[in-house]
Amino acid sequence: MRARFRALGIVLLALLGSACATAAPRLPVSPEAEAIRGRLEQRWQAFSDLRTQAEIRIRKRDRGQRLSGVLLLRAPASLRFEALAPFGPPLLLVASDAEQVTVWEVLKSRAYLLPSSPGATQRWLGLALGADDLVPLLSGHVRPLREARAVELLPSDEMGPSLRLAGGDVTQRIWFDPATGQTRQVELAGGKNPMRIVYSGGGPLEPIVGLVLATLDGGLEVDVRYRDPQVNTGFDPGLLRLTVPQHVEIQDFR
Repeated sequence: MRARFRALGIVLLALLGSACATAAPRLPVSPEAEAIRGRLEQRWQAFSDLRTQAEIRIRKRDRGQRLSGVLLLRAPASLRFEALAPFGPPLLLVASDAEQVTVWEVLKSRAYLLPSSPGATQRWLGLALGADDLVPLLSGHVRPLREARAVELLPSDEMGPSLRLAGGDVTQRIWFDPATGQTRQVELAGGKNPMRIVYSGGGPLEPIVGLVLATLDGGLEVDVRYRDPQVNTGFDPGLLRLTVPQHVEIQDFR
């Protein structure tokens, strides 16, 4: 279970929103850099929800896994993933919000309740990410580091212009499309989660169609592809809830 949950969690994460810094900005920020930071934050604030079919391929060292199912995201920190068998009932369901993560292994008739915190995620999944990081990451609306001490607009390279932010022991670099503001690539160095995420698709009104997450040490790669993604549909928040039946064995780690 632990291996499967770790892999799924990394996917649902999968991914790497921004890490929190503790110090307020101490270095001057140019008007151009401040404008880009504000634009990226505004894109996140305009995001409400995403629903999509998702195909996830995971490679971790010498192991591989493939999952297909339905993914629901809702700002700021709620998600649900339902891994489906080719034929028959769901294989695995995961629901997460700001308070709790629920993992239900349907065929084994057992479930796990976990606190929704970076510390718990680090223990169980190998990545210290909270739900408020996962939803921006998976939706393609990565947030700039909060309370960064340094913010710098860098010139274009092969991926386009980028914004570099530093806070605490973490450096975040966000490549963006200057015409649409869509995030193209994110890299986190230092801290507990050094990794890179490359996004596919996306625009002012169009959702992303996929992302590839890879740790900087090459130990993990997660390829996520969305089919018919829909954003800001206002779906019923009740769809995110996961109620485990009474006959299922539940292990509570909260």
